[in-house]
Amino acid sequence: MGIADRIEKRLLGMARVLCLIVLVGAILAMIALMFALGVPRTAAVITDPPLSASEVLSSIAGSEAANDGLKIGSANGNAMADVAGAAGLIIPAPLNALLNQNNASQPLLEAWLERIPQADRQQFLDELSDVVAAAGQHAATWEWDNRERYVAAAMDQYARVKIGRIDAAQSAVQAAESKNAQFGSSLGILLALTGFLTLLLLLTAIERNTRNSAVKRQE
Repeated sequence: MGIADRIEKRLLGMARVLCLIVLVGAILAMIALMFALGVPRTAAVITDPPLSASEVLSSIAGSEAANDGLKIGSANGNAMADVAGAAGLIIPAPLNALLNQNNASQPLLEAWLERIPQADRQQFLDELSDVVAAAGQHAATWEWDNRERYVAAAMDQYARVKIGRIDAAQSAVQAAESKNAQFGSSLGILLALTGFLTLLLLLTAIERNTRNSAVKRQE
């Protein structure tokens, strides 16, 4: 065997060892990625986080409950408010009564519903109605000497917080989906690399066996 053959054999051996090292690393990386994709998230993201009326009213300055129990006008007999964004949904009685009494609140509700996913709109209407009912039963301090203004402020506070939470939840879901997509893409690349390295090792093994057979025949 000449010097050139020995150098070529040594280089092929080094290449084979390097391929084995990279192949083992790729397999370990694939195992880690599959484990990351398979393990369920410890805390699932709630796409429509609940928001209670008490939480909303407690965040409004000047709110007190001295006259809790006072009832606002009953919605019995009132026609269902015409809100396009709530088509096919049930508008609870307290909210429906307010919409019929104050037409200016309907465009505002339309604007809020446009920012709410269709699947979450019924819960939005239910919770907003609870806020309207609770605010209508609360007394007002000097800062809230107008009950209608107090109810409007409670509705606005609810919509602001609720929409903010939904947006944050949707952002978290999108981030998780993007992360999973990146994991899937990386896994595909590693699979392709593993296949290529396996084929390369197979070819080097065939070449080595062919070379050894040729050397033995020459001897």
